[in-house]
Amino acid sequence: MKENRKATKMLKVMFLLATSMLIGYVSASAYSELFIYGPTINIGLASVYFTEGSDTSTLSGEISSTNTTVNFGAISIEPGQTLTYNEAVNITNQAGTTKMINLSLYELTGQFSANFEYIEVSVVAANGTTVGNAINITSSGSNVTSTGLISMPDGVEWAIKLVIKAKVTATPGASVSIKLKVRVE
Repeated sequence: MKENRKATKMLKVMFLLATSMLIGYVSASAYSELFIYGPTINIGLASVYFTEGSDTSTLSGEISSTNTTVNFGAISIEPGQTLTYNEAVNITNQAGTTKMINLSLYELTGQFSANFEYIEVSVVAANGTTVGNAINITSSGSNVTSTGLISMPDGVEWAIKLVIKAKVTATPGASVSIKLKVRVE
């Protein structure tokens, strides 16, 4: 009799186990999966890009192969001297439409306040007029760190002008590094 009860209990446990497995399988099979296959995304050429200006080589400027970055070499300046680069680099719009650009100060490191009166960066149209605000970083007073949004028509090339003024009391060997960003919309 005891064996019969054990067998009955064993059959009940086996039945419950089989039932739970079946419920689990049925529940699992009630779910489905959906997939989204997105398009292939290819990187194209920049439609607003840097081109060499008349001062790019003087500044040991190197424009990247994508024309989206420019790196300048070191500039030497004497105490009290002002250096002006009317075309440090050019920016060109070949987008087929007007683009909005904003040139802004991204980073300034080094011993600026003690050694420099100002650094001024401006965007200059082909007719010689400054477009947008001139970026003006001064050792005292208020700074302008962005040109603001500038409407750049298709097919134009504008210059980036750079003016640097060292203090008369500047320490030989002192330096600063400046990084600017052009945002294109």
